[in-house]
Amino acid sequence: MKNKTTIILGLILLAGLFLRLWGINFGLPYLFHQDEPIVVNHAIAYGTGDLNPHFFIIPPLTSYIVFAFYILYYLVLSLFGQIKGTEAFALSFLKDPGMFYLIGRIVVGFVPSMISVYLTYRLALRLASARAALFSALIMAVSFINVINGHYLYTDNLLVMAVLLATLQFFRLAEKPVLKNYIFSGCLIGLAVAVKYNSAMLIAAFGLAHILAVRDKKVKLFNPGLLLCLLFAILVFIICNPFSLLDWRYFSTTGSRIRHAYIGWSHHFIYSLIEGIGILPVFLGLAGLLLAVKKYPSKALILISFPALFYLHLVFTSQVFSRYVLALVPFLAIGAGLALFEVIFPKYKHSLIVILASSLVMLPTLIKAIKADLLFIAKDTRAESAEWIEKNIPPGTKIAMDHTFFRPQIKQSISQIREKEIILNQQSELRELKNKKFNLLLKTLSDSQTYEIYYLVEGREKAGMFLGFWPVIKNNLEELAKCGIQYVVFDNMNSAQSMKDLRSAALGKFILVAEFSPYYDNFYRLPYDTTETTCLTMAGRELFSRKKPGPFIQIYKIR
Repeated sequence: MKNKTTIILGLILLAGLFLRLWGINFGLPYLFHQDEPIVVNHAIAYGTGDLNPHFFIIPPLTSYIVFAFYILYYLVLSLFGQIKGTEAFALSFLKDPGMFYLIGRIVVGFVPSMISVYLTYRLALRLASARAALFSALIMAVSFINVINGHYLYTDNLLVMAVLLATLQFFRLAEKPVLKNYIFSGCLIGLAVAVKYNSAMLIAAFGLAHILAVRDKKVKLFNPGLLLCLLFAILVFIICNPFSLLDWRYFSTTGSRIRHAYIGWSHHFIYSLIEGIGILPVFLGLAGLLLAVKKYPSKALILISFPALFYLHLVFTSQVFSRYVLALVPFLAIGAGLALFEVIFPKYKHSLIVILASSLVMLPTLIKAIKADLLFIAKDTRAESAEWIEKNIPPGTKIAMDHTFFRPQIKQSISQIREKEIILNQQSELRELKNKKFNLLLKTLSDSQTYEIYYLVEGREKAGMFLGFWPVIKNNLEELAKCGIQYVVFDNMNSAQSMKDLRSAALGKFILVAEFSPYYDNFYRLPYDTTETTCLTMAGRELFSRKKPGPFIQIYKIR
């Protein structure tokens, strides 16, 4: 039986590995995930010798980990004579960042996502049978939201792994409250908070584990372990985020800089969880967690305290993006395993019925995951349109874009890049570092095909916040004529009314020379899912309407 369980677990891990590695190089060398550059650019910047991130909204641990692997990559390239010096290394990143992003996706996306599949299995075994634990791991391995985020270079997969490691440790603490387990608990709490601040809610699960140990008369209510836990939590957090102390004045303002709002009770439940893992796993998961409270009250309290508090946090002070629920998925997966194998099929007698029922629960989210991988390996419309422009429009042509991200990935001219020196001189923060990047960027453009690119925006006050967001012009016909714009590019992601008006005016005055549709019906429309714009959509209706990723792009020539 043990060998059979090991084989099944191995097959589950293999399935998860395949689903996450399939298409993990999506888009490269272009960048089609809006948040990945935040981590990568900070990791590259550490190479200048300044390890202060000067940005704490996202804790720097993720970028530190990525930086460590970039050092390893640099050493390997140097050893085999592929690169000479750090400047050449930086230039290689600016010319083609593909390998840098692929390394990051594997290190902080794929690897922790796979480890979390196994940790979910281990955590489920604390309450359930091996069959239930295997099913919990299966949900984690194949569910749509886990698969797509396993492709991404961001903090969320590390958060899930850290939360699971900490929760497992709290079970050990409740069973054996020795000083070692208090210290390990503190270390894992500090590590989790260093990955993402909202994991501080793990303190509730730790407190319950301690109280259960006190109730069972294994330890006193106040003992040295509590102090050691607190000290090691703080110590590990500072080690992982040293400039929270060294640059305390700036770090202390982080709370006021984090964007958050009241999201409501239903948004993440319907949009993120049901779309992310399927309606049956969600409701089975909730039923199973309620069952656990009744059947294993002590253990269940440790298990459900974090996800319960975390969902409250999502309701009252969060953002709308689906990745925010990733830390909840393993707990719902465990609940689904409990419900299916401890209640509905407590005895493993009718194997065919059990297999059919398990497939009914698991297949819808697996199908979405496979569809996502098919989109990951398809060419993005932003890459297609860039290739068309470079083939059909002469370099140096003036082109107006209606978005800085959802646009053909072509390069700006050297003259326009040089104009951005004005912006740099107005920014006191990190001016030296930005100037270094600026000068290296100019070197990479010497042999590139470039264009005069302008951005159509409402209001010029935001221009210059980022080097890529310049120059801007007003989005009306008079401004286009005044600036001598020859082509205008529209996409279906900009829903501003003024942009709709400009496109309507263009339909009668401009010539449509090319369009690139991601949809099977080739119909220009706003996406059905206007929430998840970071990379792939969450809503199944939008996902299955697509044959490729990216926006619907239209290129107009001005008469």
